Amino acid sequence: MRIAIVEDDAKARAKLNQYIQRYAKEHQLGIEVLTFNDGVQITSNYPANLDVIYFDVQMPVMDGMTAAKKVRQHDKKVQIVFLTNYVQYAIDGYEVQAADFLLKPITYFSFSTHFAKLSARLQNNEDQYITVSHGDEMHRVALKDLYYIESSGHYLKFHLHDKEYSMIGSLKNMEKELQDKNFFRCNYGYLVNLALVTSVNNNDVHVGPFDLPISRSRKKDFLQHLTNYLGTEEL
Repeated sequence: MRIAIVEDDAKARAKLNQYIQRYAKEHQLGIEVLTFNDGVQITSNYPANLDVIYFDVQMPVMDGMTAAKKVRQHDKKVQIVFLTNYVQYAIDGYEVQAADFLLKPITYFSFSTHFAKLSARLQNNEDQYITVSHGDEMHRVALKDLYYIESSGHYLKFHLHDKEYSMIGSLKNMEKELQDKNFFRCNYGYLVNLALVTSVNNNDVHVGPFDLPISRSRKKDFLQHLTNYLGTEEL
């Protein structure tokens, strides 16, 4: 989990970091914390793959609410939490889909209660994504946008509507990782997202804009899993 703290008060910043590290140790979580002094610092060089941002609402130069609005322009998934002395800021938080508000001064009890709920929400969201290392970059791919995964030699190709990622890996391991996410093989080399299947025509399955062959040996099982997913007795 990657967490950013954006707080101009050094003592408050250190205290929140201490709470996060304490919670992580108590619950055996892997957490990386990044700290920023103001809204300009984080928005001018926005880190990749953040899970949570804690924004102090009142900061000089660029306040937390303004910074959060800038973040939301290009990151719709990060969880935003505001730190404030004034509860009335909660109304403004709806504009940026704030996950929570923590009223100062923050106690460890209030933080741990908040973070337990936030962690559960993140875990639920994480189940709907897969991390793909493409070259030197890491990408979080939403399963709802992933049509199918192709095995090509020692590489896996992840096919989305308008882009494709590739990384070293085996389709067998990926199949195991996605076994409860409604992905199933239509043949030896393709792992298909059943949620995006539009039709089946003889020995071909149409997955969005793609037409993929169904092997004879896997056809019966593939159609059965597709039927089960659709909740119907027959195609």
